[in-house]
Amino acid sequence: MNSQTQRRVVHDPAPKPEPRVITPLSGPSYGAYSVVKRRWRKPIPAVVADAIANSQELLARLSRGVYAPDREGEAHYREIYDNLCRTNRQQLEALKAFSQVAWRE
Repeated sequence: MNSQTQRRVVHDPAPKPEPRVITPLSGPSYGAYSVVKRRWRKPIPAVVADAIANSQELLARLSRGVYAPDREGEAHYREIYDNLCRTNRQQLEALKAFSQVAWRE
């Protein structure tokens, strides 16, 4: 065996792009980055899309069924449940209608 390390050098003819630094929205706060981070607000279409997704998930879970904490107040709990389902459906319809308009901030 050879006691010296053998190296194989491969020359790539294509130049590699310069690495870019991508800063996350979390981490240390300093300078201009901190100012931008504090002023940034989620766009309205993204907020509405999140609300629609959450409303759809809530309706799906409620339709699978939930259990009341006790049998004694079952009528009261049923009223609360029905109220939540109804208002959630109304909210979902309103959010979908709102998302169809090209709103500006």
